[in-house]
Amino acid sequence: MPGPFQIFVPHCSDLLTDHLPHGDGLIAHGFLTSLARRGHRLHVVAHRVELRQPLHPNITLHVIPLRQLSGVWSRLEYMFRVRLLMQVLKRSVEFDLIHQLNPVFTGISLALAGSRLPLVLGTYVARWPEDPDAWTSRGGWAGRVLGRGRDLVASLQQRRADALLITTPAAWNRVPDPAAVRGRIHLIPHGIDTELFSPRLEWHSAERIGAEQRKPSILFLANVLKRKGIFTLIEAFRLVAEKLPNCWLRVAGGGSDLAEAMRAAARLDCAGQVEFLGPQERAHAPELYRDCSVYCLPSFGEPYGTTVVEAMSCAKSLVVTDSGAMPHLVHASGGLRVPAGNSQALAQALVRLLGHPDDRIAMGTYNRRMVESKMSWDMVAQQLERVYEVTLRRQSRPGRDRDFSGTRTELLIGRPDVLVNAGNGSGFAAGDLGTGDAE
Repeated sequence: MPGPFQIFVPHCSDLLTDHLPHGDGLIAHGFLTSLARRGHRLHVVAHRVELRQPLHPNITLHVIPLRQLSGVWSRLEYMFRVRLLMQVLKRSVEFDLIHQLNPVFTGISLALAGSRLPLVLGTYVARWPEDPDAWTSRGGWAGRVLGRGRDLVASLQQRRADALLITTPAAWNRVPDPAAVRGRIHLIPHGIDTELFSPRLEWHSAERIGAEQRKPSILFLANVLKRKGIFTLIEAFRLVAEKLPNCWLRVAGGGSDLAEAMRAAARLDCAGQVEFLGPQERAHAPELYRDCSVYCLPSFGEPYGTTVVEAMSCAKSLVVTDSGAMPHLVHASGGLRVPAGNSQALAQALVRLLGHPDDRIAMGTYNRRMVESKMSWDMVAQQLERVYEVTLRRQSRPGRDRDFSGTRTELLIGRPDVLVNAGNGSGFAAGDLGTGDAE
Protein backbone atom coordinates (compact mmCIF):
# COMPACT_ATOMS: atom_id res chain seq x y z
CA MET A 1 0.00 0.00 0.00
CA PRO A 2 1.42 3.44 -0.92
CA GLY A 3 1.65 6.13 1.70
CA PRO A 4 0.24 6.62 4.21
CA PHE A 5 -0.69 10.07 2.95
CA GLN A 6 -1.56 13.29 4.73
CA ILE A 7 -4.60 14.62 2.85
CA PHE A 8 -6.36 17.98 3.12
CA VAL A 9 -10.02 17.87 2.07
CA PRO A 10 -11.23 21.48 1.69
CA HIS A 11 -14.78 20.38 0.91
CA CYS A 12 -16.23 16.90 1.29
CA SER A 13 -19.94 17.55 0.67
CA ASP A 14 -22.62 20.13 1.37
CA LEU A 15 -23.66 17.73 4.14
CA LEU A 16 -21.38 15.07 5.67
CA THR A 17 -23.58 12.27 6.97
CA ASP A 18 -23.53 8.56 7.74
CA HIS A 19 -27.28 7.96 7.75
CA LEU A 20 -29.37 10.65 6.06
CA PRO A 21 -30.55 10.11 2.45
CA HIS A 22 -28.04 12.60 1.04
CA GLY A 23 -26.08 11.02 -1.80
CA ASP A 24 -23.00 13.25 -1.79
CA GLY A 25 -22.76 13.18 2.00
CA LEU A 26 -22.95 9.40 2.24
CA ILE A 27 -20.45 8.90 -0.58
CA ALA A 28 -18.04 11.40 1.00
CA HIS A 29 -18.32 9.56 4.32
CA GLY A 30 -17.52 6.30 2.52
CA PHE A 31 -14.46 7.70 0.75
CA LEU A 32 -13.09 9.31 3.91
CA THR A 33 -13.69 6.28 6.12
CA SER A 34 -12.22 3.79 3.66
CA LEU A 35 -9.04 5.88 3.28
CA ALA A 36 -8.74 6.35 7.05
CA ARG A 37 -9.09 2.62 7.66
CA ARG A 38 -6.18 2.04 5.31
CA GLY A 39 -3.93 4.26 7.42
CA HIS A 40 -4.14 7.63 5.68
CA ARG A 41 -4.67 10.75 7.79
CA LEU A 42 -7.23 13.30 6.64
CA HIS A 43 -8.08 16.84 7.66
CA VAL A 44 -11.64 17.35 6.45
CA VAL A 45 -13.55 20.63 6.19
CA ALA A 46 -17.35 20.77 6.28
CA HIS A 47 -20.01 23.29 7.18
CA ARG A 48 -22.90 20.88 7.81
CA VAL A 49 -22.47 17.58 9.64
CA GLU A 50 -25.05 14.97 10.71
CA LEU A 51 -23.36 11.87 12.13
CA ARG A 52 -24.65 9.08 14.34
CA GLN A 53 -21.28 7.39 14.76
CA PRO A 54 -17.92 9.04 15.50
CA LEU A 55 -15.54 9.41 12.61
CA HIS A 56 -12.49 7.19 12.30
CA PRO A 57 -9.59 8.42 14.52
CA ASN A 58 -7.50 9.16 11.42
CA ILE A 59 -10.03 11.82 10.36
CA THR A 60 -9.79 15.29 11.89
CA LEU A 61 -12.96 17.25 11.21
CA HIS A 62 -12.92 21.05 10.91
CA VAL A 63 -16.45 22.50 10.94
CA ILE A 64 -16.90 25.95 9.40
CA PRO A 65 -20.43 27.12 10.22
CA LEU A 66 -21.84 29.71 7.85
CA ARG A 67 -24.37 32.44 8.53
CA GLN A 68 -26.04 31.54 5.22
CA LEU A 69 -25.95 28.10 3.62
CA SER A 70 -26.22 29.25 0.02
CA GLY A 71 -25.39 32.16 -2.23
CA VAL A 72 -22.23 33.72 -3.63
CA TRP A 73 -21.25 35.53 -0.44
CA SER A 74 -21.52 32.41 1.71
CA ARG A 75 -19.32 30.53 -0.76
CA LEU A 76 -16.72 33.30 -0.77
CA GLU A 77 -16.75 33.35 3.03
CA TYR A 78 -16.25 29.59 3.10
CA MET A 79 -13.37 29.78 0.61
CA PHE A 80 -11.66 32.54 2.62
CA ARG A 81 -11.92 30.57 5.86
CA VAL A 82 -10.72 27.36 4.19
CA ARG A 83 -7.61 29.19 2.98
CA LEU A 84 -6.92 30.55 6.47
CA LEU A 85 -7.38 27.09 7.96
CA MET A 86 -4.96 25.59 5.45
CA GLN A 87 -2.33 28.19 6.32
CA VAL A 88 -2.66 27.39 10.03
CA LEU A 89 -2.55 23.62 9.56
CA LYS A 90 0.52 23.72 7.31
CA ARG A 91 2.54 24.97 10.30
CA SER A 92 2.20 21.56 11.96
CA VAL A 93 1.10 19.16 9.21
CA GLU A 94 3.13 18.26 6.14
CA PHE A 95 0.36 17.55 3.64
CA ASP A 96 0.96 15.37 0.60
CA LEU A 97 -1.99 16.52 -1.45
CA ILE A 98 -5.38 18.26 -1.57
CA HIS A 99 -8.52 16.37 -2.54
CA GLN A 100 -11.80 18.20 -3.04
CA LEU A 101 -14.73 15.80 -3.06
CA ASN A 102 -18.30 16.56 -4.17
CA PRO A 103 -19.77 18.77 -5.42
CA VAL A 104 -16.66 19.77 -7.35
CA PHE A 105 -18.22 22.56 -9.40
CA THR A 106 -18.42 24.97 -6.44
CA GLY A 107 -14.93 26.35 -7.16
CA ILE A 108 -13.72 25.99 -3.57
CA SER A 109 -10.36 24.54 -4.58
CA LEU A 110 -9.53 27.86 -6.26
CA ALA A 111 -9.15 29.30 -2.76
CA LEU A 112 -6.01 27.17 -2.34
CA ALA A 113 -4.21 28.43 -5.45
CA GLY A 114 -0.50 28.78 -4.79
CA SER A 115 -0.34 25.98 -2.22
CA ARG A 116 2.07 24.01 -4.47
CA LEU A 117 0.38 20.79 -3.36
CA PRO A 118 -1.01 18.32 -5.89
CA LEU A 119 -4.75 18.83 -6.34
CA VAL A 120 -7.24 16.01 -6.94
CA LEU A 121 -10.83 16.86 -7.89
CA GLY A 122 -13.82 14.56 -7.73
CA THR A 123 -15.51 12.30 -8.09
CA TYR A 124 -17.54 13.92 -10.84
CA VAL A 125 -20.90 12.47 -11.75
CA ALA A 126 -22.70 13.25 -14.99
CA ARG A 127 -24.89 16.31 -15.37
CA TRP A 128 -28.61 15.74 -15.85
CA PRO A 129 -29.57 16.42 -19.47
CA GLU A 130 -31.43 19.73 -19.64
CA ASP A 131 -31.98 19.65 -15.89
CA PRO A 132 -35.15 21.72 -15.26
CA ASP A 133 -34.10 22.34 -11.66
CA ALA A 134 -30.65 23.74 -12.45
CA TRP A 135 -30.02 27.46 -12.16
CA THR A 136 -28.37 27.37 -15.58
CA SER A 137 -31.61 26.21 -17.23
CA ARG A 138 -33.27 29.61 -17.00
CA GLY A 139 -34.31 30.82 -20.40
CA GLY A 140 -32.73 33.54 -22.51
CA TRP A 141 -29.46 35.34 -22.07
CA ALA A 142 -29.41 34.89 -18.27
CA GLY A 143 -29.31 31.11 -18.58
CA ARG A 144 -26.54 31.27 -21.17
CA VAL A 145 -24.46 33.61 -19.01
CA LEU A 146 -24.92 31.43 -15.93
CA GLY A 147 -24.01 28.32 -17.91
CA ARG A 148 -20.87 29.92 -19.28
CA GLY A 149 -19.94 31.13 -15.81
CA ARG A 150 -20.34 27.63 -14.44
CA ASP A 151 -18.16 26.18 -17.20
CA LEU A 152 -15.54 28.88 -16.67
CA VAL A 153 -15.23 28.04 -12.95
CA ALA A 154 -15.05 24.34 -13.79
CA SER A 155 -12.41 24.92 -16.45
CA LEU A 156 -10.27 27.06 -14.11
CA GLN A 157 -10.38 24.38 -11.45
CA GLN A 158 -9.67 21.54 -13.83
CA ARG A 159 -6.75 23.25 -15.57
CA ARG A 160 -4.86 23.61 -12.30
CA ALA A 161 -5.79 20.14 -11.02
CA ASP A 162 -3.32 17.27 -11.18
CA ALA A 163 -6.03 14.58 -11.30
CA LEU A 164 -9.74 14.53 -12.06
CA LEU A 165 -11.89 11.59 -10.98
CA ILE A 166 -15.02 10.69 -12.92
CA THR A 167 -17.43 7.92 -11.94
CA THR A 168 -18.41 6.78 -15.45
CA PRO A 169 -17.82 8.00 -19.02
CA ALA A 170 -21.21 9.75 -18.76
CA ALA A 171 -19.48 12.32 -16.53
CA TRP A 172 -17.61 13.50 -19.63
CA ASN A 173 -20.20 16.29 -19.78
CA ARG A 174 -18.64 17.79 -16.62
CA VAL A 175 -15.40 18.53 -18.48
CA PRO A 176 -15.77 21.78 -20.48
CA ASP A 177 -12.30 21.59 -22.08
CA PRO A 178 -11.17 17.94 -22.42
CA ALA A 179 -8.03 18.77 -24.38
CA ALA A 180 -6.73 20.92 -21.52
CA VAL A 181 -6.83 18.03 -19.04
CA ARG A 182 -5.83 15.18 -21.30
CA GLY A 183 -3.93 12.53 -19.37
CA ARG A 184 -5.23 13.58 -15.96
CA ILE A 185 -8.66 11.94 -15.89
CA HIS A 186 -9.16 8.73 -13.92
CA LEU A 187 -12.18 6.48 -13.68
CA ILE A 188 -13.25 5.57 -10.13
CA PRO A 189 -16.73 4.33 -9.21
CA HIS A 190 -18.38 5.15 -5.93
CA GLY A 191 -17.88 2.46 -3.35
CA ILE A 192 -20.49 0.48 -1.47
CA ASP A 193 -20.69 -1.30 1.87
CA THR A 194 -20.99 -4.86 0.62
CA GLU A 195 -21.71 -6.17 4.12
CA LEU A 196 -24.66 -3.84 4.67
CA PHE A 197 -25.94 -4.29 1.12
CA SER A 198 -25.78 -8.05 0.85
CA PRO A 199 -28.10 -10.81 -0.37
CA ARG A 200 -30.38 -12.72 1.94
CA LEU A 201 -28.99 -16.11 2.91
CA GLU A 202 -30.13 -18.78 0.48
CA TRP A 203 -31.58 -16.04 -1.70
CA HIS A 204 -31.48 -18.29 -4.75
CA SER A 205 -32.97 -21.39 -3.09
CA ALA A 206 -35.93 -23.12 -4.72
CA GLU A 207 -38.10 -22.24 -1.72
CA ARG A 208 -37.24 -18.55 -1.91
CA ILE A 209 -37.72 -18.35 -5.67
CA GLY A 210 -41.03 -20.18 -5.38
CA ALA A 211 -42.28 -17.61 -2.87
CA GLU A 212 -41.20 -14.80 -5.21
CA GLN A 213 -43.06 -16.35 -8.12
CA ARG A 214 -46.28 -16.53 -6.13
CA LYS A 215 -46.10 -12.77 -5.46
CA PRO A 216 -43.41 -11.15 -7.65
CA SER A 217 -42.59 -7.54 -6.91
CA ILE A 218 -40.88 -4.58 -8.54
CA LEU A 219 -39.04 -2.07 -6.36
CA PHE A 220 -38.49 1.60 -7.19
CA LEU A 221 -36.32 3.23 -4.48
CA ALA A 222 -35.41 6.83 -5.32
CA ASN A 223 -36.68 10.38 -5.10
CA VAL A 224 -40.16 10.33 -6.58
CA LEU A 225 -39.58 12.76 -9.44
CA LYS A 226 -40.70 12.85 -13.04
CA ARG A 227 -37.11 12.78 -14.28
CA LYS A 228 -36.57 9.53 -12.35
CA GLY A 229 -39.13 7.90 -14.65
CA ILE A 230 -41.80 7.20 -12.03
CA PHE A 231 -44.70 7.99 -14.36
CA THR A 232 -43.24 5.77 -17.08
CA LEU A 233 -43.01 2.99 -14.51
CA ILE A 234 -46.59 3.46 -13.34
CA GLU A 235 -47.86 3.26 -16.92
CA ALA A 236 -45.66 0.23 -17.57
CA PHE A 237 -46.98 -1.50 -14.46
CA ARG A 238 -50.49 -1.31 -15.88
CA LEU A 239 -49.25 -3.49 -18.74
CA VAL A 240 -47.25 -5.76 -16.43
CA ALA A 241 -50.28 -6.41 -14.21
CA GLU A 242 -52.29 -7.51 -17.24
CA LYS A 243 -49.72 -10.24 -17.88
CA LEU A 244 -48.93 -11.04 -14.24
CA PRO A 245 -52.03 -10.35 -12.11
CA ASN A 246 -50.24 -11.35 -8.90
CA CYS A 247 -47.44 -8.80 -9.33
CA TRP A 248 -46.83 -5.81 -7.03
CA LEU A 249 -45.09 -2.47 -7.46
CA ARG A 250 -43.47 -0.93 -4.38
CA VAL A 251 -42.45 2.73 -4.55
CA ALA A 252 -40.09 3.84 -1.77
CA GLY A 253 -39.00 7.45 -1.35
CA GLY A 254 -40.29 10.98 -1.05
CA GLY A 255 -40.15 13.82 -3.51
CA SER A 256 -41.98 16.73 -5.04
CA ASP A 257 -43.90 14.50 -7.48
CA LEU A 258 -44.99 11.93 -4.90
CA ALA A 259 -48.59 13.17 -4.60
CA GLU A 260 -49.03 13.28 -8.38
CA ALA A 261 -47.55 9.79 -8.70
CA MET A 262 -49.99 8.48 -6.10
CA ARG A 263 -52.88 10.01 -8.04
CA ALA A 264 -51.63 8.44 -11.26
CA ALA A 265 -51.38 5.02 -9.62
CA ALA A 266 -54.86 5.39 -8.10
CA ARG A 267 -56.34 5.67 -11.59
CA LEU A 268 -55.02 2.22 -12.59
CA ASP A 269 -57.28 -0.83 -12.59
CA CYS A 270 -54.49 -2.51 -10.61
CA ALA A 271 -54.20 0.36 -8.11
CA GLY A 272 -54.49 -2.06 -5.20
CA GLN A 273 -51.20 -3.64 -6.28
CA VAL A 274 -49.18 -0.41 -6.02
CA GLU A 275 -47.73 0.35 -2.60
CA PHE A 276 -46.20 3.72 -1.67
CA LEU A 277 -43.80 3.35 1.26
CA GLY A 278 -42.71 6.98 1.63
CA PRO A 279 -39.22 8.22 2.60
CA GLN A 280 -36.91 5.52 3.91
CA GLU A 281 -34.07 5.40 6.42
CA ARG A 282 -30.88 4.18 4.78
CA ALA A 283 -30.72 1.29 7.24
CA HIS A 284 -34.04 -0.03 5.88
CA ALA A 285 -32.91 -0.06 2.24
CA PRO A 286 -31.12 -3.44 2.20
CA GLU A 287 -34.25 -5.27 3.32
CA LEU A 288 -36.31 -3.55 0.63
CA TYR A 289 -33.86 -4.75 -2.03
CA ARG A 290 -33.81 -8.27 -0.62
CA ASP A 291 -37.61 -8.46 -0.62
CA CYS A 292 -38.07 -7.47 -4.27
CA SER A 293 -37.91 -9.68 -7.35
CA VAL A 294 -36.56 -6.98 -9.69
CA TYR A 295 -35.19 -3.50 -9.07
CA CYS A 296 -36.25 -0.84 -11.58
CA LEU A 297 -34.98 2.71 -12.10
CA PRO A 298 -36.33 4.06 -15.43
CA SER A 299 -34.56 7.41 -15.06
CA PHE A 300 -34.11 10.04 -17.80
CA GLY A 301 -30.32 10.39 -17.70
CA GLU A 302 -29.30 9.36 -14.15
CA PRO A 303 -25.99 11.08 -13.21
CA TYR A 304 -24.77 7.97 -11.40
CA GLY A 305 -27.28 5.59 -9.81
CA THR A 306 -26.35 4.72 -6.23
CA THR A 307 -29.51 2.69 -5.71
CA VAL A 308 -28.69 0.70 -8.84
CA VAL A 309 -25.36 -0.35 -7.32
CA GLU A 310 -27.01 -1.09 -3.97
CA ALA A 311 -29.50 -3.41 -5.65
CA MET A 312 -26.67 -5.09 -7.56
CA SER A 313 -24.81 -5.64 -4.30
CA CYS A 314 -27.93 -7.35 -2.91
CA ALA A 315 -27.75 -9.76 -5.88
CA LYS A 316 -30.77 -8.40 -7.69
CA SER A 317 -31.46 -8.29 -11.40
CA LEU A 318 -32.35 -4.87 -12.77
CA VAL A 319 -34.31 -3.07 -15.42
CA VAL A 320 -32.94 0.40 -16.13
CA THR A 321 -32.86 2.90 -18.96
CA ASP A 322 -30.11 3.13 -21.53
CA SER A 323 -29.21 6.70 -20.61
CA GLY A 324 -26.96 8.64 -18.27
CA ALA A 325 -24.52 6.60 -16.21
CA MET A 326 -26.65 3.48 -15.92
CA PRO A 327 -25.55 1.70 -19.11
CA HIS A 328 -21.99 1.96 -17.77
CA LEU A 329 -23.00 0.34 -14.47
CA VAL A 330 -25.47 -2.33 -15.55
CA HIS A 331 -23.96 -4.99 -17.80
CA ALA A 332 -26.15 -7.06 -20.11
CA SER A 333 -25.28 -10.02 -17.87
CA GLY A 334 -26.80 -8.22 -14.88
CA GLY A 335 -29.94 -6.57 -16.18
CA LEU A 336 -32.00 -5.23 -19.05
CA ARG A 337 -31.79 -1.72 -20.48
CA VAL A 338 -34.63 0.03 -22.29
CA PRO A 339 -35.09 3.46 -23.90
CA ALA A 340 -36.04 6.23 -21.46
CA GLY A 341 -39.72 7.13 -21.47
CA ASN A 342 -40.82 3.98 -23.34
CA SER A 343 -43.42 2.39 -21.05
CA GLN A 344 -44.11 -0.51 -23.42
CA ALA A 345 -40.45 -1.53 -23.66
CA LEU A 346 -40.15 -1.17 -19.90
CA ALA A 347 -43.18 -3.41 -19.34
CA GLN A 348 -41.82 -6.06 -21.70
CA ALA A 349 -38.46 -6.13 -19.90
CA LEU A 350 -40.13 -6.40 -16.50
CA VAL A 351 -42.45 -9.21 -17.63
CA ARG A 352 -39.49 -11.09 -19.08
CA LEU A 353 -37.50 -11.02 -15.84
CA LEU A 354 -40.45 -11.59 -13.54
CA GLY A 355 -41.40 -14.65 -15.57
CA HIS A 356 -37.90 -16.18 -15.71
CA PRO A 357 -36.43 -16.79 -12.24
CA ASP A 358 -33.35 -18.55 -13.67
CA ASP A 359 -32.42 -15.33 -15.51
CA ARG A 360 -32.89 -13.34 -12.31
CA ILE A 361 -30.61 -15.70 -10.39
CA ALA A 362 -27.90 -15.55 -13.06
CA MET A 363 -28.06 -11.76 -13.27
CA GLY A 364 -28.08 -11.33 -9.50
CA THR A 365 -25.07 -13.62 -9.15
CA TYR A 366 -23.17 -11.66 -11.80
CA ASN A 367 -24.02 -8.32 -10.17
CA ARG A 368 -22.93 -9.39 -6.70
CA ARG A 369 -19.60 -10.74 -7.95
CA MET A 370 -18.92 -7.61 -9.98
CA VAL A 371 -19.64 -5.31 -7.04
CA GLU A 372 -17.49 -7.36 -4.67
CA SER A 373 -14.55 -7.41 -7.09
CA LYS A 374 -14.62 -3.77 -8.19
CA MET A 375 -16.87 -1.57 -6.07
CA SER A 376 -16.45 -2.46 -2.40
CA TRP A 377 -15.12 0.50 -0.45
CA ASP A 378 -11.79 -1.21 0.12
CA MET A 379 -11.36 -1.88 -3.61
CA VAL A 380 -12.29 1.72 -4.44
CA ALA A 381 -9.82 3.01 -1.83
CA GLN A 382 -7.08 0.94 -3.45
CA GLN A 383 -7.89 2.50 -6.82
CA LEU A 384 -7.79 5.97 -5.26
CA GLU A 385 -4.41 5.23 -3.66
CA ARG A 386 -3.04 4.42 -7.10
CA VAL A 387 -4.30 7.75 -8.40
CA TYR A 388 -2.62 9.54 -5.47
CA GLU A 389 0.62 7.68 -6.13
CA VAL A 390 0.55 8.46 -9.85
CA THR A 391 -0.23 12.11 -9.11
CA LEU A 392 2.61 12.48 -6.61
CA ARG A 393 5.08 10.80 -8.94
CA ARG A 394 4.08 13.15 -11.74
CA GLN A 395 4.34 16.16 -9.41
CA SER A 396 7.90 15.24 -8.42
CA ARG A 397 9.23 15.03 -11.99
CA PRO A 398 10.96 18.04 -13.55
CA GLY A 399 8.53 19.87 -15.79
CA ARG A 400 5.70 17.68 -14.47
CA ASP A 401 5.30 15.95 -17.83
CA ARG A 402 2.35 13.59 -17.99
CA ASP A 403 4.03 10.46 -19.31
CA PHE A 404 5.80 8.24 -16.81
CA SER A 405 7.19 4.75 -16.82
CA GLY A 406 4.88 1.90 -15.95
CA THR A 407 1.60 3.79 -15.74
CA ARG A 408 -0.66 5.16 -18.41
CA THR A 409 -3.55 7.55 -17.82
CA GLU A 410 -5.24 8.93 -20.88
CA LEU A 411 -8.68 10.10 -21.89
CA LEU A 412 -9.49 9.51 -25.55
CA ILE A 413 -10.58 12.90 -26.82
CA GLY A 414 -13.90 12.76 -28.60
CA ARG A 415 -14.62 9.22 -27.38
CA PRO A 416 -16.58 9.48 -24.11
CA ASP A 417 -17.53 5.80 -24.43
CA VAL A 418 -13.94 4.59 -24.12
CA LEU A 419 -11.45 5.40 -21.39
CA VAL A 420 -7.94 4.08 -20.90
CA ASN A 421 -7.53 3.28 -17.21
CA ALA A 422 -4.49 4.03 -15.11
CA GLY A 423 -2.34 0.99 -14.45
CA ASN A 424 -2.57 -1.43 -17.34
CA GLY A 425 -4.09 0.49 -20.24
CA SER A 426 -7.22 -1.64 -20.45
CA GLY A 427 -10.32 -0.20 -22.04
CA PHE A 428 -13.50 0.83 -20.25
CA ALA A 429 -16.70 0.27 -22.19
CA ALA A 430 -20.43 0.63 -21.59
CA GLY A 431 -21.85 -1.75 -19.01
CA ASP A 432 -18.48 -2.86 -17.64
CA LEU A 433 -16.46 -1.26 -14.88
CA GLY A 434 -13.46 -2.75 -16.58
CA THR A 435 -10.19 -3.54 -14.89
CA GLY A 436 -10.75 -2.19 -11.41
CA ASP A 437 -7.96 0.32 -11.95
CA ALA A 438 -8.41 4.05 -11.55
CA GLU A 439 -11.19 5.52 -13.64
